[in-house]
Amino acid sequence: MGKSSQIKVKRLVRSFQTAVILVCALVVYGQGCAEGGFYPQGSADIASTLNASCKDPNEIEVIPGAKTASLAGANQIVHHFAACTGLESISGSTKAVYEEKSPSMSTYGAVNTVTGPYLMSVHSVAGEVCNDVIDQEIARGTRLFAGWNLSSSSLPSQSQLANAALNFSLSCWKDYELSNEERDIVVDAVVSSVNSNEVDASRKAAVIICTSMLASLNALLN
Repeated sequence: MGKSSQIKVKRLVRSFQTAVILVCALVVYGQGCAEGGFYPQGSADIASTLNASCKDPNEIEVIPGAKTASLAGANQIVHHFAACTGLESISGSTKAVYEEKSPSMSTYGAVNTVTGPYLMSVHSVAGEVCNDVIDQEIARGTRLFAGWNLSSSSLPSQSQLANAALNFSLSCWKDYELSNEERDIVVDAVVSSVNSNEVDASRKAAVIICTSMLASLNALLN
């Protein structure tokens, strides 16, 4: 065999050996997905491609210097609402709705586990908590609904509606102030849903404002 032929054979053998080592490494190290996987020298592009393809699609990317957002989870949602509204006593009705809806809620509130059923369940629980808050303010005097007669069948003025929405944002929206646009959306929702002199108009307006504010993502942030 000539010298040039020997060189070609050696190159082929080395290429084959490299390929075998790479395949073995991928198998041993979980197809390249395991931390600390083996990659031949000079194969940075291969390593990068394999790592990208093995990344968990549900993994939350951690950005250095930035806070990772999370929402109130099933284990804390009622306490979360009670704490920000000053509610001291949870009714049996609220507890029953929570028990019914909690299986649809994210356990720990990771942002990638927030779903439509989670938000609908939160809305249901928030509505019950709001009824408890209203009962407490009727019994002890208004705070979040300052200036309201919550037992009245007359709709509060638009300024009273707006002030109540603002009070909820200050109490329950973490580090976020209610914008004029958001305030108008809440007030319009009440005015379009409750007649000015219908039975329990004031309480119905209070439930709408409280529920819409508590069930918003701003109120759910930890």
